Amino acid sequence: MSNFTKTPSPLSNSSHNLNNSYYKNNHELSPSRRQPTATGSSSSDKVNKLSPKYVTIALLILSPVCFLAIGALQQTQVVDKALLPFLYNYFLRKDIPFLMAGIMFLWAYVLTGSFSVIAQAAGLRNGYDNNEPRYYKASIRGAFGRMIGAHQVAMEGVPAFFAAVIIAQANKVPLDYRISFSLIYTLLRIIHTLLYVMNFDIARSITHIMALSCIAWLFAFALVPGFERNYYSAIMDVVRLQKGVLDGGFWSFD
Repeated sequence: MSNFTKTPSPLSNSSHNLNNSYYKNNHELSPSRRQPTATGSSSSDKVNKLSPKYVTIALLILSPVCFLAIGALQQTQVVDKALLPFLYNYFLRKDIPFLMAGIMFLWAYVLTGSFSVIAQAAGLRNGYDNNEPRYYKASIRGAFGRMIGAHQVAMEGVPAFFAAVIIAQANKVPLDYRISFSLIYTLLRIIHTLLYVMNFDIARSITHIMALSCIAWLFAFALVPGFERNYYSAIMDVVRLQKGVLDGGFWSFD
């Protein structure tokens, strides 16, 4: 049997070229989609990178410190004294924790969500693509990227806050604690968003941990048996020992 080489026909070559053309048109990204331009990016943005070792150390130190700091802040009643007189003009005292939950819903899903969409439209060369709205988010840098990130972090924290408020109500946590921690959480979350957009990264991280500490306090009061009687006073004793270097007049827990 003689050897022979099969020569592709012009028709098969044409079909092959058409298939390649179809693949490129449907699977390759256009230049604007391959490299979305973040018009808000700036070479002046700080780049702070930490190794896993330092991140772990920072979390081990900051978590208990922020937890205790929130307990001390709640005891001073600074936030309560500043905000509650105004809120009492329009809302019942027992509704304040749920009011804070409603404010956080508006902040996380409406206000910061709207700013996130605007940031995507401004941060991409071809504007906001409503067909694939989540496709480009990770590629946007600078202030616009941070605006998107602040919205995502706000949304991530809200479900846990809602759960903490509801469980604390169901388990009859004293109203004073529910009001204080919900007020502090809401204030810290708003501050966190502003710090995120303005690129104060260290202050933003500390504020984030402090906001999570408010949720931890609510869960502790709601779920740990005898927490107020057996543990809270002991924790406040630790805080009193730590406040020795500070002005005793401001940190009065009487």
